[in-house]
Amino acid sequence: MAEAIETTDPCEPSHNQVSLHDWSLNLSQHFHNDKCQNVNVEKEFIGEYTIDNIPCEYCDELINFDDWERHSRQCAETDKQRIEDITNHGSNNLIPCEFCSLPVSIHDLMAHTNKCAEVERQRIQNLTKHAGNNLIPCEYCSIPIDIDEWNLHTNQCAEFERQRIQNLTKHADSDLIPCEYCNKSFTLQYIENHQTECRQQLATVSDGFNAHAFNRDLTFPETWNHSSLYNLSRYILEPTSEEYKFVANNFHRTLPSNEIVQIERIQNRRWYRQYDAHRDDFIERYGKSTEQWLFHGCKSQSIDAIINDCFNRSHAVRYAVGQGIYFATDASISLNYTQPSHNNTRHMFMARVLVGRTTKGDQTTRVCPRGYDTTGGGTVFVTYHDAQAYGEYLIEFT
Repeated sequence: MAEAIETTDPCEPSHNQVSLHDWSLNLSQHFHNDKCQNVNVEKEFIGEYTIDNIPCEYCDELINFDDWERHSRQCAETDKQRIEDITNHGSNNLIPCEFCSLPVSIHDLMAHTNKCAEVERQRIQNLTKHAGNNLIPCEYCSIPIDIDEWNLHTNQCAEFERQRIQNLTKHADSDLIPCEYCNKSFTLQYIENHQTECRQQLATVSDGFNAHAFNRDLTFPETWNHSSLYNLSRYILEPTSEEYKFVANNFHRTLPSNEIVQIERIQNRRWYRQYDAHRDDFIERYGKSTEQWLFHGCKSQSIDAIINDCFNRSHAVRYAVGQGIYFATDASISLNYTQPSHNNTRHMFMARVLVGRTTKGDQTTRVCPRGYDTTGGGTVFVTYHDAQAYGEYLIEFT
């Protein structure tokens, strides 16, 4: 009986002949080594190791001496699982790139990862140019960070970015996805490249990165917590704060007997930037601000969808004066649109709304009549653009 001949294939990084059974594992190890090399260069820039900070042999994180052994065991198990996961992929399956986390075919993984590795090396090279500065821009959010805090901050931002990409890949190829910066919609194939270009354009200012990062923060309300690392953050207000009293007084003006459980401030930077751009346009057209604080009642099940993706007209169910999003000057009116949750509490947004010019509408009004911005008037206003309002506060009450 003839012996079976084991098929081999050249490994691109080393050019050695490797059996097909071990090919994925060998390729993965080269990627891992390349990534670690970049991490080591970055560590040398950030600072020398000390007796209290020993590098983990797997992830190169600086670990306190007392925690090093436990941390290394955990990393060893994680690395072992990572290699097993890659070797279990079939030749036609997608494998996440270790640099950008995007899923890539195993046949394209080498070229894709080499490109990502080169981008990473260039990033580190650019980072060293700021060695004389105390502040370095985060590569993800562009906020200037003190050099001593930079590594921790960017790791947290990187984790958020990986989660964002993971959510992005859940879309179908034909879905239109809005850009986080300009709100134009693209398919999954083009959205990431477009957003990268948008981010780079926003970061390009004549005065350098510090000017851009600080000027960008100035567009957000003064009451916001600007230290947040994420696009979306939610903060429960202290009942003794002036901010809480402002919202509560507006709510209790027409619902004095309803008890407020809590008030949350919603900080969605992407949504607010879109709203802020619309507000500038309204001021340019009318020569003054037409912003009003109005209420929007909703089902408790709709809260997260609104907070993540703004007020969406496709969710509208009542069309008395137009097929848009309804806002009211009085909380007592918006109460009719709420429904109790499982714990018998209700929810209502207090939102910034660009009212502009208002005209009458009816059940057949799908778009705002030309020359106007809202329909309704008096105590109820209907908007027809999803970024025409920003739900800044969420009131939970009984």
